[in-house]
Amino acid sequence: MGTKQNPSRFDCYAAARPDEEMFVLLDRDPLAPYMVSIWSSVRAGDLKAARVEFEDMLKVGVRYVLHPDIEKASEALDIHLAMRRAQEERR
Repeated sequence: MGTKQNPSRFDCYAAARPDEEMFVLLDRDPLAPYMVSIWSSVRAGDLKAARVEFEDMLKVGVRYVLHPDIEKASEALDIHLAMRRAQEERR
């Protein structure tokens, strides 16, 4: 785990290619801990734990149905697409 002042050994800023896409989650985002847990569970091969965490996240995420954050969601989708394209190009 790292912070701006105390990066982890897996610091994404230090490891990133000059033009590599990034998506940073801050701890103040209500969905961030769920997303990190889901990512971690999948990387560890525990898809059941990832599914449980996803289901829990939906309980928090329902607030965005009433008050969606279209601007941030749109940018995140753009980053998603750019990451997919970059991965395809490297294959």
